[in-house]
Amino acid sequence: MKILAAILILAVVAPVAVAQEAYAELVKRFEYGAGTPPLAIKEEAVQDRGGIKIHDISYGSAVSGRVPGYLVVPAGKGRFAAILWGHWMMPGSPSANRGEFLEEAIVLAQAGVVSLMIDAPMVRPGFKADADPLGPQAADATRQEVMDLRRGLDLLLARADVDPKRVAYVGHSFGASCGAILDAVDKRPAAFVFMANPISESDFLMSDLPMVAEFRKKFGDEKIKEYLAKYGWTDPGEYAAYLGPSPALFQYATHDEFMTVAMEQKYFDMSKGPKEIKFYEATHSLDAAARRDRYEWLRKEIGVGELPAGAMEKVPETR
Repeated sequence: MKILAAILILAVVAPVAVAQEAYAELVKRFEYGAGTPPLAIKEEAVQDRGGIKIHDISYGSAVSGRVPGYLVVPAGKGRFAAILWGHWMMPGSPSANRGEFLEEAIVLAQAGVVSLMIDAPMVRPGFKADADPLGPQAADATRQEVMDLRRGLDLLLARADVDPKRVAYVGHSFGASCGAILDAVDKRPAAFVFMANPISESDFLMSDLPMVAEFRKKFGDEKIKEYLAKYGWTDPGEYAAYLGPSPALFQYATHDEFMTVAMEQKYFDMSKGPKEIKFYEATHSLDAAARRDRYEWLRKEIGVGELPAGAMEKVPETR
């Protein structure tokens, strides 16, 4: 459990840019070509919630295995707006999986939104944490997550009921870090929302935050720097200059356990493209105010419809 927690420390935030690579070379790490297996969508079950359909599906990964997901489809006929969601990886959280945004997606379906939520590689069946948290596993998981998200976009954009000009990405924590990379390497989404990330992990791992002190003491700064130098290509900081042209909303917490406001502001300042930042008196999980602002911002950017009064307030808090 301690090994997994250490790996997740590296996944909760974004690895730092140390070894510079040309942008084209960075993008190549997340490409997939003609030899990639087909999506081969399989449906395990479907649930009806007042005409809204929740499909338990999987599709072929661009890297290996299959990607479990929930596909939430509104009642009626499209073309609908769509959101691809990336969940957080908070150690010990029951919502550290594709279920984190399920209730929010069901509410948004009332406003005409198709949603796809996938499980990150670390929560899929068969995942086993490496004994060395400074090995390649965290970087490999980031690469696979970004590529599987790109395949998720393939899935959404292939649907006749989805308007390809109104597809957004929303990611929380690990999902936000991967989302920043996605923003840089895949220009199909019309909007991005980043929740409680991204930041530079160099700021995180070299900080005096209590959770970092034990990690640095155990592994030593030199080993941590070696890790960052080898796997710096997973850092959203490498990609900050390539965000946009789609607009992005950055939602950060002022009482975040994993970062300071200064770290948050620093990443926002160095990122490019149309952007907006909001801070919340909340922890890493964020809060209902962030959820309401997210909905209103998506209404403006991708034409999400109007919800019944009080509908968003029924979404449970992330724990």
